[in-house]
Amino acid sequence: MKAIEVKVLTKRYGKAVGVEDLSFDVEEGEIFGYLGPNGSGKTTTIRCMMGLLRPTSGWCSVLGKRVMHGRATQHRRIGYLPGDFQIWPGRTARKSLRVLAALGGGNGLKKKREELSERLDLDLDRKVGTLSKGNRQKVGIIYAFQHSPDLLILDEPTIGLDPLVRQTVLELIREVAAAGATVLLSSHDLSEVAAVCRRAAILREGHLVELAPIPQIVQQGERRLKVWFANDAKIPPVPADSLDGIRVIKQNAESLEVAYLGSADAVLKWLARFGVDRIATPQTSLEDAFIQYYRREAGHEQ
Repeated sequence: MKAIEVKVLTKRYGKAVGVEDLSFDVEEGEIFGYLGPNGSGKTTTIRCMMGLLRPTSGWCSVLGKRVMHGRATQHRRIGYLPGDFQIWPGRTARKSLRVLAALGGGNGLKKKREELSERLDLDLDRKVGTLSKGNRQKVGIIYAFQHSPDLLILDEPTIGLDPLVRQTVLELIREVAAAGATVLLSSHDLSEVAAVCRRAAILREGHLVELAPIPQIVQQGERRLKVWFANDAKIPPVPADSLDGIRVIKQNAESLEVAYLGSADAVLKWLARFGVDRIATPQTSLEDAFIQYYRREAGHEQ
């Protein structure tokens, strides 16, 4: 069974398009990355999954059941952290989380709440209104995880958190997936997606432009070569007209770093004409690949 199915989903706001003809699915036990900058349609998709928005057309299914607008569909089995998480400012975090657990039908969660608050270093007895943005986000994380859900839908879960707490959240995500839960991780932070996800979807202006394993997305981006020339060699000008898709990243008196698309064969044959001392291949990151992929889809020239 697919944990999430999205089929030809379209949501329009008047003439504006939130998402259009969107289709993908997420396997049970998978940590799935949902990538795109702000305004790309990530939150619209999630709100349709949760039944908070009525699709213009198409449909979503979670944990084997079709989502109907305005009806709680499998919500007791879902841990949902919205991107704009807000909670009662005049109540303590402890009381707020207890009330939310009761509303969702979850009882006996005190031990799990305490464990999570300790790992996240959160004082549950402070009123929510006195907490920093980062600590309010921790409350949202506990809210999503406290009932050990079968599916976690997390919209920008690490926003406002310091680096150590971010790592703790990623550890929690890995742990629940190892225990059999499914996670949809919506984020514009590519490093955290690369750290925990096997596959990812990339959105641009409401359209799905890629759905692939993380290594494949990285491979589709630019690759890089850094070349050091022999002492008496003159660094040649890069023939961009004859080497398609090449561009200079950095150049100085001793070295040249270039980015290129496709095979390295033509680049290496060109370099072999000069006094090369050594070559390095800096690793392409998901962030580099994403930026280049997005530019290509948008039709931008380098």
